[in-house]
Amino acid sequence: MASEDRTHVADRMDLPAGYSARPYRGKADHPAFAEILGSYREHHNDPAQPTAEQFDVNYANLHDCDPDLDVFVVDDEQGNAVAYGRIGFADLDNGRRDCVVFAPMLPAHIDEALFSAMVSALEVHLGRLIEEADDPHFRAYAFHPGPNKTSMGEAAWLESLGYVAKEWGASLRRPHLDDIPELSLPDGVEIRPVQPDQMREIVAAYHECYRGEWDFQEIDESAYTWIIDDLRRDETLWQVAWHGDTIVGQVKPFIDHEKNEERGELRGYPEYIATHHDWRNQGVAGALLAESLRVLRDRGMNEAVLGVDTNNPGGAFQLYTKLGFELQSYEAVYFKPAK
Repeated sequence: MASEDRTHVADRMDLPAGYSARPYRGKADHPAFAEILGSYREHHNDPAQPTAEQFDVNYANLHDCDPDLDVFVVDDEQGNAVAYGRIGFADLDNGRRDCVVFAPMLPAHIDEALFSAMVSALEVHLGRLIEEADDPHFRAYAFHPGPNKTSMGEAAWLESLGYVAKEWGASLRRPHLDDIPELSLPDGVEIRPVQPDQMREIVAAYHECYRGEWDFQEIDESAYTWIIDDLRRDETLWQVAWHGDTIVGQVKPFIDHEKNEERGELRGYPEYIATHHDWRNQGVAGALLAESLRVLRDRGMNEAVLGVDTNNPGGAFQLYTKLGFELQSYEAVYFKPAK
């Protein structure tokens, strides 16, 4: 990453009256970040909830930005953190560089003037990453009513800034863990307990399953850290299917016990679902997901939540809805040429 321009992103902010931007203060800001992002997601009917401890791990291993320059916090007149944001970038396998802008807000402060000011400042701040790229694009995310529906709020505001929605994700919830179907793996494929020395191999196999998709980039150390160092990781929940020495599919569920206790829920997350290219459409993902739901049920959970790319070439969205998951919210991925 080029580093000639040492201007802090907070110094580029021209915010509405009543708000001020400041630099990130490290771990001291993480409880506020968790509250902001969690409240923002809940406002948009996305049940995924972060914790300050997750921010501790994730921000200690950022590879796509400089926390000393590229992370900011917005305070209100009372000095309370009401929004935060940062830039990022991804050099994709297709030769494009996506320059990511990200700026969630507390629901009471969701406002077009504040949102647009943060996005515009982040775009300017990304200039050093744009200049050195052959095909740079801005990328941003916004909750949305869904494909072919009229955009509102942040989605509409991004469109007014020239962004176009091209990819879609969704949050799905199975409201109970009853009536889980019995689905079989293909002959010769078996689920094996995870061994400590297999962690990196499993993460690398997951990553490789997504080669060829729109956001694929080569694996780096942060990809291992994101999963292996996750404080919610419990490999005794993982369902990893092998054929001989080949990992053919996996689901890596987790339980956020802290959030469950805080919110009075018994929710599990059967996430990180992937199938080897050569084993798609053979029932691997369905069988592993069904087994993951049983394992979560046996651990005392009574509902499950997951996220999915609705354009997944393996038909994941349709598979999950057939297994009893219900749509909770859509998120659009927005793009704008940066040159």
